[in-house]
Amino acid sequence: MKYGLWLLAACLLCTAASASVKLAPEGIEIDGGAMGKLTFLYPKFTPPDGKSVSPEVKLSGDGRAEITYLAEGTPVLVLAREGDAVTGTMATKSAGKFRWEMRIPITFAGTGFFAFGENGGKKPFPKTLPEKPHLAQLNSNAFSLFDGNSDCSISIRIDPGAYWQLQDNRAWKWKIFELSLLQDVYADRREQKLSFQFGAEQPKVAKVRVDRFGQPAELDFPGKIRSEQELKDDVAADRAYYDSLTPPALSPWGGMPGSREKFGLEATGFFRTGKAAGRDVLVTPEGDVFFQLGVCTITPCDDYTYIKGREQIYAWLPKYESEYKSAFRGHWATDFSFYLANRIRKTGKPFELEEWKSEQIDRLHKWGFNSDGAFTSRAEVNRKKKFGRVPGLYKPKGLIGDLCDPFDPAIREDMDRNFSKLAADKDDPTVIGYFIANEQPYPDVARLVPGFDGKVAAKRELVGMLEKKYGSIDRFNAAWGLDAAGFDVLNDLPLPVRTREAWADMEAYAAHFFDAYFKLVGETFRKYDPNHLLLGARFLVANANVESAVAACGKYCDVFSYNYYSRTIDPALLDRIHRLAGKPLLLSEWSFGTAEQGLAGGVVDVRNQVERGNAYRSYVEEAASLPYVIGSQWFSYVDQALTGRFFQHYNGECMNIGLVNVADRPFKEFLAEAMKTNYRIYDVMFGKVKPFVWRPEGAVGERAAKSVQIPHAVSGHKVDGVREPWPGRPSERIDGSCLVSGADDGGVGADFWLCWDRENLYLFAEVRDSTPARNSRKGKDLWQSDCIELFVGSEELGKGGPLLFSDRQVLISAGRPEGGIWIVNRPEQPAGARVVVTPNANGYALEAAIPWNALGITPESGRKFRFDIGLDDGDDGPRRLRQFMWSGKAGNSAERTAWGSATLVD
Repeated sequence: MKYGLWLLAACLLCTAASASVKLAPEGIEIDGGAMGKLTFLYPKFTPPDGKSVSPEVKLSGDGRAEITYLAEGTPVLVLAREGDAVTGTMATKSAGKFRWEMRIPITFAGTGFFAFGENGGKKPFPKTLPEKPHLAQLNSNAFSLFDGNSDCSISIRIDPGAYWQLQDNRAWKWKIFELSLLQDVYADRREQKLSFQFGAEQPKVAKVRVDRFGQPAELDFPGKIRSEQELKDDVAADRAYYDSLTPPALSPWGGMPGSREKFGLEATGFFRTGKAAGRDVLVTPEGDVFFQLGVCTITPCDDYTYIKGREQIYAWLPKYESEYKSAFRGHWATDFSFYLANRIRKTGKPFELEEWKSEQIDRLHKWGFNSDGAFTSRAEVNRKKKFGRVPGLYKPKGLIGDLCDPFDPAIREDMDRNFSKLAADKDDPTVIGYFIANEQPYPDVARLVPGFDGKVAAKRELVGMLEKKYGSIDRFNAAWGLDAAGFDVLNDLPLPVRTREAWADMEAYAAHFFDAYFKLVGETFRKYDPNHLLLGARFLVANANVESAVAACGKYCDVFSYNYYSRTIDPALLDRIHRLAGKPLLLSEWSFGTAEQGLAGGVVDVRNQVERGNAYRSYVEEAASLPYVIGSQWFSYVDQALTGRFFQHYNGECMNIGLVNVADRPFKEFLAEAMKTNYRIYDVMFGKVKPFVWRPEGAVGERAAKSVQIPHAVSGHKVDGVREPWPGRPSERIDGSCLVSGADDGGVGADFWLCWDRENLYLFAEVRDSTPARNSRKGKDLWQSDCIELFVGSEELGKGGPLLFSDRQVLISAGRPEGGIWIVNRPEQPAGARVVVTPNANGYALEAAIPWNALGITPESGRKFRFDIGLDDGDDGPRRLRQFMWSGKAGNSAERTAWGSATLVD
């Protein structure tokens, strides 16, 4: 590629006259009208060492964006918007590659098309996950995207051509298509230029995608509404259905009858936590045991969809000032709910929240649910129906996401001022407790705070801790590998974390930050409301690996809430979180979904509504049988809108998450199974019946951690791709039972042998693979195709949880002839590492030597360490196709809990 000029032209054929282009915080945002908004994400930069760096973005009011990267010598890219064009200049001292990405909604599956080249043929986006997830991988000068629903298209041209990748991310449990553009960056050039030009056209006749009831126009399915009369007839049908349901008699609030007397529990007039029969429980205001069976969003929310600019794809839309006015969101004529419109047709009257909420609570009682989950509007009817609720607390301005700076006096004052309003509801018995926040980015504290400047109180707090610990700048510089002139300059310096001491300091700082944050929230909350529970912060699964955040949250909260989307319950994982938090667990968000009615399935997919019900039963009953789980909250009450939830505009989530669909029709097959569990929840909770257990096809069961003895190498050992001479021990096997990621094993597997001497750990693997030794990746990306991974832990052998600083993940490429070894979490790469790959009739053989000093281990007979080995398979496409782990699981690179062990022997 010529370094002097990059020229990209993107033509949008969606809106009249010209495209609307904006430099947004995440990238170049393109408003394609009926097609939706797409964002060309600002590029990541990968220097020759293979360590990809994410962009840091500063937007200015004059339509400019400055893109920088927190690494020495990396590019500075300045973009400017001029009308419908975006131009840019760049300077850099480091060569490398830019990776631009655009995420294409899963709604293109089965309806959209793509093409590469000026006159390339159109190819369809697959409706279901294809056997191989990469859809294209080639050099080209043009890409085109066609929306079959709106007949709009987008094209991007680049001169000269560049390398493109298009992949189906459903292979990695993410419902999105991903387009990538890779561009070379040349070092020591004063200036490189780039230019984007956007244009647009509108098709004369738009294709109708959504029928007048908010259903897919071109998809038939059982129970699809075809007339308003069917909705009106549903009133009588509903009455008969709900009258036929006979839930068990419960105490007020949905508690366990007689449990107050049976377990000697106290009635305090408020929900609280307690103990009964040796297990954690919630207790109702009247003193009975309560297992929360909550449902999130029992209020109009995700059923609203953004209609402005794409009105033509709907078969029908009413005027705002009409009998359907209450189906619009507030005063926003841009957000419309077909669910509410169908309710209006069904009942013959406008939507009214209080009346509607009363009806839904009656329905939920019939199905065996007993309370609101998160994101549910407050209604007086909760008090009348004795139906508990879980509001969220006010969140001050965020420093990292919505995680505020607990060291900033202005934040503390703002929190106190707003929390004072809680006093008005401190005597309300309907409040089970309050959530602090939702899915906050705890791992980013240790990563981002060192890069902030001295205007940020959290950065000043970090510098103060470092000065207090080290006392002299020389001691600090030695520990962190820096050359700062004094502590007074650290506030405004980025502080890269490269040494064990720096890592340990940031771990300590993060723990200090989380303790200060949750203490501030907890103490301010209880200052104004001493009666209700503090329910935690709804941690994501990945963020619960930040153990100091889990511990701090548990320290200052009454309950630890965990948004736990999973096919099955993992008791070992929940045990670990419970031990860290020291408080009862509430599984605060999860669900399953299908694509049967035209939506994009669920966060966790099942094939049909009966499987959905079985998955619900297994999840809730296995959780309730654990002595520290006190409830769950299904997400959510109503399906999301077919054209996406409103606040994400054109590309919003559109999943089958509801108990009822857009026509207000309950998913009866699903609910028939759910009711079996809800009706007997207290029998499950106290062990009177065994929990219902169901597993989807292909689910990997629980496995005990494995161990292996590693013999000493024999005389004459050499790394040459031939297993001779080698100790005479049998191999260890990796087969389909070890599959942790991917649709199937694809006939791939391996046998491996290990041995050692004073200098190296040796590995020999015989890999069965029909597309052998394909890997052109480098550095930390080696895992994306044919590769072997080693996981080695030399310290705290009995400890699970996140990786320690001394833990090592070793990537060994099967690529020929280069191959290569890369240690992901080591500041410097090892000298003396070797790998030899040789093809054979069944696949390939791989032999490697990894120096012990790179693993942080002094070898001697009897030495034991944590160990696991993984096998990655791909055909050198955009992403890995499947992954196997000898002992552990897919999360091995972030959590060491399931690693096995190895012992060196003579």
